[in-house]
Amino acid sequence: MTNSIGQNIKRLRGERGFTQEELAELINVTPQAVSKWENESGLPDISQIIPLASAFGVSTDIIFGLDIADENAEALKITEEAMALQKYGDAAGYLAVYDRLTEGLKKYPCSMTLLNNCMRLGLTLSLPKNGRLYAAGRANKIAAETKRQAELIIAHSKSVSDIMGAREALILLYTAEADYGRAIAEAAEFPVRTDQTLYSHLAGIYADMGDRDRAITYLCSDIYYSVQGLENDAARLGKAYFDGGRYEEAIEVYEAALAILDGAFGEYPRPPYHDFESGDLYILLAEAYLKVGDNESTMRSVERAVGYYLELAAVCDGEEIAPGHFTKSPLIRKTEVTTGVKKAVIKKKLLEKLECKEIQSLAEENRFKELCRRIRRM
Repeated sequence: MTNSIGQNIKRLRGERGFTQEELAELINVTPQAVSKWENESGLPDISQIIPLASAFGVSTDIIFGLDIADENAEALKITEEAMALQKYGDAAGYLAVYDRLTEGLKKYPCSMTLLNNCMRLGLTLSLPKNGRLYAAGRANKIAAETKRQAELIIAHSKSVSDIMGAREALILLYTAEADYGRAIAEAAEFPVRTDQTLYSHLAGIYADMGDRDRAITYLCSDIYYSVQGLENDAARLGKAYFDGGRYEEAIEVYEAALAILDGAFGEYPRPPYHDFESGDLYILLAEAYLKVGDNESTMRSVERAVGYYLELAAVCDGEEIAPGHFTKSPLIRKTEVTTGVKKAVIKKKLLEKLECKEIQSLAEENRFKELCRRIRRM
């Protein structure tokens, strides 16, 4: 045991934001008794251990002083076991993962590892816009739990990234519920400037230290995510024009954004962060061209949507496209990105792109059929 029972009670009470009086009322003892425990001039009766654990939402092991490292190790084990149940695009599998994580939270309700993973998955399952992964029958209950988990993370996490992730989850959930006041209040917690990032600041620090290589790596990483942000915002901007029936302006936005990306990467393939789930810029551009009756430009956009992945897969041996193939541009050459992409995943996602209902009027065209055949041969 690394801490005494009294030290553990004091720590847990502080983490939960209870006063000694509030804790005493919860477990039906006097505030003086709680004070004695924390000052180590007395110990709780064995009959009070379970009420204490219940009040704090932890196992009795934690009250007795189980090392927090053991709790973290167990939380990681639960997470790994849960994630093993997940299969891409399988809604039932995602729910099985969620249920396993929530079971783990019953034992370790304040584990940031479990809270973060459960919150992110809960967000996927509870938002209608996630299509086939939306757990319609349980969405309301999951959404309520996800909000509670986000609030716990905001209240107790020491990680700014975790807290901002939790606020983002709340923004998405409140917006989906048309609770716009709360969504705006959460959005106001984010910085206005997009250059106020971890990597940008670290680059400045290491440059001042004279470590140019580290500065270059962090700046490349920052650009990598900045380009991702540009693409995401351009997609949303074009969609806003599109949804208002302003198709020509949507086309201008998409083409301008793609021109910037082409200028940034030139002959090099782009990183694999097109948003497969909601439709990347090329597919959105194809939809807009369809609306103005330009079928040739529509088909060209669809071909561009899948073409570079097909070409990349053709020159890469093995079952996975290594991260180095996506980071050849001088703007992101030194990025810290280390994750490759399996060809099987790309194949599945590209076929799903071509199944987008908005472009199915092209399905009988020979160029469209040839694209499908090329993808299936990957």
